Amino acid sequence: MAEYADFERAIEVGLDPTASLDLKKQAFDYYSQVRASTDGWQMCLKLFVKSPPSDLNVRFAALGVLEEVVGSRYHIISPSDRATLRTSIWSALANPPEQSAVTLLRTKLAVIVVKVFASQYPTEWPTFFDDLFSLLASASGTPRYLEAVDTFLRVSQALDDEVANLLLQRTAEEAARNTLVKDRMRESAVTRLASAWLQILTESYEADPEIASRCLRLFARYVSWIDINLVVTREFMAGLYEFLTRSALRSAACECLLEIVSKGMKPADKLALLQSMDLAAILSRTWSDEDDEDIVFAEQVAKLVNAIGIELCRCWKEFDAADAGRPVALSLIAAVFPYLIAFLKHEYDDVSSELFPFVASYTMLLKTQKKLVGPAGVLSFLETYQPNLVALLNVIIHKMKYDEEEVYDFGENAGESEALFVEMRKNLKVHFDAVGAIDQDLFIKFVSETVCGVFDRLIAPQQGAPPVSWSEVERALHLLFLFFEGKDIAPTKKTERTPTISPTITLMLSKMVESNVSAYPHVSIPMIYFDNVARYHQFFDAFPQYIPNVLEAFVDARGLHHKSLAVRSRVDYIFLRFVDALKLKLVPFVETVLSSIQDILTVELPPAPFPALTSRATNASSESLADRRASSFDSQLYVFEAVGVLISLENVPPQKQVELLTAVITPLMSQMDETMRKELYKQDVPPDNIRFTELLHHVITAIGSISKGFPDYDHAVKSVQAVPGWTAVFTEALQAILIVLDRLNGSELIRSAARFTFQRLVGCMGPDILAHFRPLLTAGLLSGTSSQEVIDFLPIMCVITHKFKSSISPVLNDILSPLLDRIFYFLNQPVDGTDDAIRLFELRKAYLNYIVQVFNSEVEGVFISDVNAPRLETITQSILHFASDTSDPATQKLAFTVLTKMPKPPLPGFDRFILDLIVPTLFKVPVSPGFSLSDAQSTLVMNEIATLHKAIHVALGPVYVDYLVGVALPGVQCPPHVAQQFVEGVKLGDVKLLRKFLVVCFVEHSGRVARAVGGLVTVLFPRSPESLTIHASPPSRVSAIRWSDEGMTHTIVRF
Repeated sequence: MAEYADFERAIEVGLDPTASLDLKKQAFDYYSQVRASTDGWQMCLKLFVKSPPSDLNVRFAALGVLEEVVGSRYHIISPSDRATLRTSIWSALANPPEQSAVTLLRTKLAVIVVKVFASQYPTEWPTFFDDLFSLLASASGTPRYLEAVDTFLRVSQALDDEVANLLLQRTAEEAARNTLVKDRMRESAVTRLASAWLQILTESYEADPEIASRCLRLFARYVSWIDINLVVTREFMAGLYEFLTRSALRSAACECLLEIVSKGMKPADKLALLQSMDLAAILSRTWSDEDDEDIVFAEQVAKLVNAIGIELCRCWKEFDAADAGRPVALSLIAAVFPYLIAFLKHEYDDVSSELFPFVASYTMLLKTQKKLVGPAGVLSFLETYQPNLVALLNVIIHKMKYDEEEVYDFGENAGESEALFVEMRKNLKVHFDAVGAIDQDLFIKFVSETVCGVFDRLIAPQQGAPPVSWSEVERALHLLFLFFEGKDIAPTKKTERTPTISPTITLMLSKMVESNVSAYPHVSIPMIYFDNVARYHQFFDAFPQYIPNVLEAFVDARGLHHKSLAVRSRVDYIFLRFVDALKLKLVPFVETVLSSIQDILTVELPPAPFPALTSRATNASSESLADRRASSFDSQLYVFEAVGVLISLENVPPQKQVELLTAVITPLMSQMDETMRKELYKQDVPPDNIRFTELLHHVITAIGSISKGFPDYDHAVKSVQAVPGWTAVFTEALQAILIVLDRLNGSELIRSAARFTFQRLVGCMGPDILAHFRPLLTAGLLSGTSSQEVIDFLPIMCVITHKFKSSISPVLNDILSPLLDRIFYFLNQPVDGTDDAIRLFELRKAYLNYIVQVFNSEVEGVFISDVNAPRLETITQSILHFASDTSDPATQKLAFTVLTKMPKPPLPGFDRFILDLIVPTLFKVPVSPGFSLSDAQSTLVMNEIATLHKAIHVALGPVYVDYLVGVALPGVQCPPHVAQQFVEGVKLGDVKLLRKFLVVCFVEHSGRVARAVGGLVTVLFPRSPESLTIHASPPSRVSAIRWSDEGMTHTIVRF
């Protein structure tokens, strides 16, 4: 017995909670060694069958080793050892000692036996099923019969798992083996199995419902891959219907019926089966209102109804339009439809969700049928199906309402239950829209009546009637929100002054405002109310009499002053959308609105950081709170931007604009001035405690957001025929920002805020901002210490260069060199990880975009100024480097775009650079190993190359033609006739034709030399079965290209 001791001890130690980690590791290593050894399974087999038996855990571990051997190494065991293993395991299963009665061991034994069966049947174990059925025969009439039945059923279940379960991943060999095994089983074994299960079911359904349920679930498992006639017999189906009414058996019976209904069959056979089963009558006997409390069974019956509906809809779809099966399918669907509605309306969403596939199939069927009947039959069609559509709409809308018996948290405290309901609504919306697409008139009428009914009850409450619940109000607003996406509102065209709003929309929205629903005392109402206001802004444009009501709701405790942070954050954004959409209609209310929100147009000092925390939960909560505060300020920026829009409205007098802007910006300036004057920022202790630096950041960003709401300077000048007065206010603010930046230029937060605000001030200040650009740069706008800051700064340079063009040349001339220094420094940094790679890509893109912008703005002269001329070669070499880099096609395309700009006209002395460096790159890139036209980005690069050829010809004229003929094309061994065609294409300036020539001459369809004997060379083409035999000397210099275009195949051989 000593040979088992180590194994037993290892298992005991491994399961001992008091054992040391080192001892547990030794035990695990030993167990792993036994599993991996070639003969360890033999010891485990002996240990398992020995008497007296070992501990249960030891025996289970031994079975684990045997299962691993049978599952992965059985084929390398000798035939005699396989026979020994099979005999021993079967004996242990058929004649178990007392301890094997433990369920865990029985199940594991059954699994191992079936794995052995799958590997040896039918060659080495042809008597498996005779042996299996002998278990029942030998134990019949004895006390061990129930144990034999249990073993028989476990093996039956394991058989399906091993050879038929499609959810388990199989190798190709296992799949082929299982197919063979199933085919052999279908010959006779499954008939005997089904007969045995039916006999056991008949014997046990009253005395032992658990055994009967297992039999029913075996029928359910096997029905998908065995002959349906083995299951759907008069005797079995009669019993199955009876079991549906028995509480102990109905779940298993329902599962079985579900699998029968879902079995893959031809549509005619399936329809005949479903018709013979009379499922609607069965459902009526199976389900009653008393069963509502049994959620598990309700879900099972819902799955059954869903399967019946899907199968009937599939049958209808697969029948031809004139087939007699279609009316039969429709009649069966009509019989099942009441159960669809009943379960879709179920109190529990999990039950309702089971019917969604049936609803989708049914509505798709109706859409198809509506098309088939044509315009002439539409009215009759809609009249026929309108009751069903009404029922569907009714239950969909019913399910869209929050359950008031549940406790929901809205806004920042929302949790899983809220997320699940939102997901439920998304699914319901799909079916909601589908019904609307089938009968739009019904949809509009039904939804509008539902929505208006709620608003009417708010406008004129009926005496004695219960108050309108918050969930009804919220649902009405939600339906109104969804209605926009569906129907009945025409978008406003830019050329129209008055939007087109339908009477239905007008009615619902007018009642929404008149009902004062925004004042309903529930946190769920404001967000959806204001969402509707922003979504239907056209309504308020057409009916401005409702604007005061909405603005009042925006600025009081229902909106921007709401006590909930989540509501305020959402309303901040919606307020900007509303203001931006209506603009001139809001002129009369500008002063009132601003005075109402003056208290929120300041920046709060960020709170002090939490003290050192040891609790992970407390730390997590503090981080969450900090995130919410940061999010709160981010949303507040929308309000500042909306204020900028309101102040700058054209019909507001210029002097009033200045007064209002001053009133808004002055408090912000005061905050900034106080912080700087008292040097409060020196109290900050980076990196965690930077409250006053954050305050300065927020103030500067708020000023930038206000300026973002103002119109473009040029547009404003044209409108008022004068320099807008607000520029003076912003100039003062910019000077204050300059002071902050100069003193705190080491803070990334301050630099970021300054860049943000400066970029937005460019639009509204016009040329006035140029006087401040150089001081801002000197103060630290360009002193970023990270590549990301350079990436953020370059778009600002693009905006300024584009807007002011030659006016900015002196400044560009001064800053170009230091700017390039920082760019090239970060471009040359090593890449360490994905984040670095992404930033490098963004920096390349930003750099090249800026160079393009310099050329587009016609200020490229800065490149050849006395200060910057020494940099020109570095710039062009960097661009050529990116143009040659096939690993990044997007940057490569952009680099070629830059090169295309350079020759028009060429900078002094630049023509030699074009010929000596740029042109060779044009011919080198297409034949580079990493260049492939199968990549769409590379196709765009090829277009840029063709465009650059044209641009060089435009710039250099005959000089370029002579260079191509005399140097470039011979240098790449282009055949003379092809070279001549290419040159003609260059002269014509046809980019599309040039691209085709490039593909022919230089792209990747090159053949390879397959055989060379003397001067005779055979060239194979990778995309063609053909080969080409030519004379060449030496053979190694031969290459070939094959290219197909518009039905013509071109072959070019190069020497």
